[in-house]
Amino acid sequence: MIHPIRLKQEGLFANKMIVNLLIPILIEQIMIVAIGIADIVMVAHVGETAVAGVSLVATVDALVKTLIFGLAIGGSIVVSQYIGKDELHNANKAIKMTLYSILFLALLVSVTLFLFQEQFLTLISGNVEVEVMKNTRTYFSLLLFSYPFFAAYYVVSASFRAMSASKIPMVCSLIMMLMNLILKVILIYKFNFGVFGAGISTLISAMFIGVVMIVLICKPSNIVHIEKISEIKLDFSMIKRILGIGIPNSIENGIFYIGILILQRLIASFGTTAIAANAIGYSLAPISHIICASYGLVVVTVVGQCMGAGKTDQAVMYTKHILKLTYIMALLINIICIFSNGFLVGCFNLSQETSRLASNVFYLYCIGVTFFYPTSFVLPNALRASGDTKFAMTASISTMFGVRIGLAFVFGKYMNMGLFGVWVAMQMDWFVRSVIFVFRFRQGKWKEIKVV
Repeated sequence: MIHPIRLKQEGLFANKMIVNLLIPILIEQIMIVAIGIADIVMVAHVGETAVAGVSLVATVDALVKTLIFGLAIGGSIVVSQYIGKDELHNANKAIKMTLYSILFLALLVSVTLFLFQEQFLTLISGNVEVEVMKNTRTYFSLLLFSYPFFAAYYVVSASFRAMSASKIPMVCSLIMMLMNLILKVILIYKFNFGVFGAGISTLISAMFIGVVMIVLICKPSNIVHIEKISEIKLDFSMIKRILGIGIPNSIENGIFYIGILILQRLIASFGTTAIAANAIGYSLAPISHIICASYGLVVVTVVGQCMGAGKTDQAVMYTKHILKLTYIMALLINIICIFSNGFLVGCFNLSQETSRLASNVFYLYCIGVTFFYPTSFVLPNALRASGDTKFAMTASISTMFGVRIGLAFVFGKYMNMGLFGVWVAMQMDWFVRSVIFVFRFRQGKWKEIKVV
């Protein structure tokens, strides 16, 4: 049996339903990590200036997509609660309003960044080589056109998960990623289009999947769907409800990336070895936590529908159940990661000093994921699904800056622990987050919040 723990009572979701939700999400997350690694390898084929040009906007690209994804999750929480409440007409409207509002915001971001592109790129890159800036400008321009299509993709994917149909976004994600990969191989290796080929392949695959997802969500055969998509009739009370959940989630994600940028500057002061070892650590990190992150998406759907149905006792039961499953799988996966540490780090073929430091931080990360990741990341998703997004946002931002960044400077810089000290600070952050979120969950105030 995949999941040996049985539910204490019958509820809205059987174990098999949870597994059916999990597996497509897990496959999708694995593909995202794999394609991300493949992208880096293929761009590296073009040369160092291409890698530098792409890397300059990589964090900005991740930030924009994370903000859009956070808003989409907010919409999916509203949709899942309406489904649980058996108000499918309102669920239909919620998807439509989520799509309209997030498409508008994505277009606004794209147009604004495009109009002020020169000033923005100069701000984030400073004085770089002419060829590097040329590659950055080319890649960034193409990315900007892709954001509205990614917005549609994120909104519809989250909506399908909200209705427990996670196989559809999985298949669509696989199609998009394979299309992106094939186009990159053709345009970069065969036609030598370089950075333009990397950017245009991302844009084309995003356009294709964005349109396909909109077509799929408009089908009346879905449990919930968009009705008369061309008939633009805004429901501002619904939009306010969606953004009330989505904006705190989006802000939290955005502030997290700002914190990462601050830590990157600190790590850069430790030298090239620390920078390279940190990059390896972050490259390997998803292997350690990917199944936990997948359970984090599952719990949004499960708790959201329970809360919408007014079954707070089941929301508590399923949250505890999913946390137990997450801890079991985290333990199994990270035992494998710990024993495979040397092999995984060795695949990067770097110096002995860098490899040793990377191994140490990855060991630490695996231990942290096993003990703290479920309660510091999966549990708050259950709170968010109930509508407790403002508390989750406040707690996460507070620990990020008060614990992780503060202790990173104390351990890393002032106690001369270097990169290892920064990663110790990360685990301290997770420990404090766990304490806060477990207390909030046990306190039960989240059960009193009304979203729909």
